[in-house]
Amino acid sequence: MKNLRFILWLIAIAVSSGCVRDPLSVAPVVPVPSAKGVYIVNQGNFGRGNATLSYFDLENFQVYNDVFSAVNGKNLGDVGQSMVLWNGRGYILVNDSHKIEVIDLSTNVDVETIDLGAGASPRQMAFVNDSLALVTDLYSATVLKVDVAKGSVAGAIPVGQNPEGIVLVAGKAFIANSGFGLGTSLSIIDLATLSPAGSIPVDENPIGMAVTPDGLVYALCAGAYGGGGVPETFATIMVVDPRQDAVVDSISVGGHASALAIGADGTAYVAGDNSVLAIDARIHRVRGVFVTGSFDGVGVEIVSGDVYLADAKQYVQPGTVYVYAANGILRTRFDVGIIPGAFAFKR
Repeated sequence: MKNLRFILWLIAIAVSSGCVRDPLSVAPVVPVPSAKGVYIVNQGNFGRGNATLSYFDLENFQVYNDVFSAVNGKNLGDVGQSMVLWNGRGYILVNDSHKIEVIDLSTNVDVETIDLGAGASPRQMAFVNDSLALVTDLYSATVLKVDVAKGSVAGAIPVGQNPEGIVLVAGKAFIANSGFGLGTSLSIIDLATLSPAGSIPVDENPIGMAVTPDGLVYALCAGAYGGGGVPETFATIMVVDPRQDAVVDSISVGGHASALAIGADGTAYVAGDNSVLAIDARIHRVRGVFVTGSFDGVGVEIVSGDVYLADAKQYVQPGTVYVYAANGILRTRFDVGIIPGAFAFKR
């Protein structure tokens, strides 16, 4: 169960279709740059500084682990959170190291470290334009304005408590305010003025955000775990129309959920307690169980439609990535670093 896996993760913190060929090997060597592949951000254990970056090369079907260290001769940092690819560069958010590492996607060479300041905890990043990105900062109740051209923070925009996911659509940014499990709102930022533009009430613990092919916002609300006088609630997806700034539908997921991704065909995948659900994002209804199992991250490769699922296992050992075709057939699997949780697709 996801609750048990969450507890094990806390313990770890405390103590520390067509066929695709299987990966040829898991090779801790410097990869030859390829035009298409998948980066996997492995969080590592809190306080241990053992976050890593893996790369699954979709041209030769080889897996390269600890790519950042192999190429740059230094560790990635403490708790790798997410990664965004933009204009030939990869931006890796390392939240407990308060920084963003920037790599050249043609070589994986580290070209810049953006220091976000002591206490910053970057979670998710979205580009407004080629020189400006917005980054959710978990502890400050703000979204940071990052000048990527200068490699520095250019200010902050107030939002709700403990912001996590962010998406940009219809000239606005929508931010999931998790409230560490107790939040019930999405903040809105006007991208023209980079100022707060209201909020939207949603269900408990919004964490993940995605945009459907129709331009609607899916906000994954993981539900409250209960305890301490707080009742347990269960996961839902709130469907937001960004033109109205309002919830127009909701989808019951059940249990608790950890991740959300939407494919180009309009299928949304939600990682829940014991299964991954497939949801038709055109009519906002659950199709059924895509695959069974408990996963900590989900991503969709837009061209092939393949679904990537991250299994962190017991949170203290190398995790495993499973790759499924859109019809639910397992294509391949491979081992990566400790606590894989985020994917970035290079095409």
